Amino acid sequence: MVIMVIEISDFMSRVEASQYTIFTQKFHSSVAKTVQKYEGEIEKRDNNNYVVFFKDITNAVQCALDVRYKFKYVTPKHKSFSRKLNIALVKSETHSEKELIKCRRYCEVIKDQLVITSGVKIAYQKINSHAEIDKSLIRILKPKEEAFINAFMDYLEMNWQNVELGVHHFTKALHITYGQLFWRLTRLTGVTPRKFIKNFRLHKGMLLLHRQRVGISEVSHRIGFKSATHFSDSFLKTYGIRPSKYLQQHT
Repeated sequence: MVIMVIEISDFMSRVEASQYTIFTQKFHSSVAKTVQKYEGEIEKRDNNNYVVFFKDITNAVQCALDVRYKFKYVTPKHKSFSRKLNIALVKSETHSEKELIKCRRYCEVIKDQLVITSGVKIAYQKINSHAEIDKSLIRILKPKEEAFINAFMDYLEMNWQNVELGVHHFTKALHITYGQLFWRLTRLTGVTPRKFIKNFRLHKGMLLLHRQRVGISEVSHRIGFKSATHFSDSFLKTYGIRPSKYLQQHT
């Protein structure tokens, strides 16, 4: 079995309502038809995410490539539209929640648009012995890369609310040097460890503002920022809008 996660989440992308509706309709129609074509089973979906299961490894990989190819034809050509497609595939023996969590992580944090694990690669090439996976289109994670990113994310998700959390905590927990942490994480995600941790916290803050209508000071405290001012300035620098203004827009 292969688990596929498709994600186009980007809360900060704002376009005109009619364009957003048209894009959403076209995207969902395209994905639904493509998944059906390759005999996939849609387990979950919303406006921004899909979880799909496949029994056939070849169908899973070809479906991912097809969804990726068609995305550009349903994406509005609009200067304020910045949504990006990300897809990840993981091989699993069952409908494993643990493997689904890993698949979501690869989809969300790996910088490449289409990511597969080494297990998917091996299973695919075993059946398609004469077919080569195009590495210009597909990022194949090595087992060591999978282990690293999951260890890093496990630790981050357990400790991100700690105001004192720093890069040195990760090097100690993962038993690696700062240079190794910097090189591995930057190569996989495209950002430095400090930037990654900060972005993770800001994203958590954005979700709190978006879903729970929590005040700025409380949000900054919850996500591990030392002050509301620091949080507000960082939010503005990252997303181009003050959290107070963002909160007003979603009240």
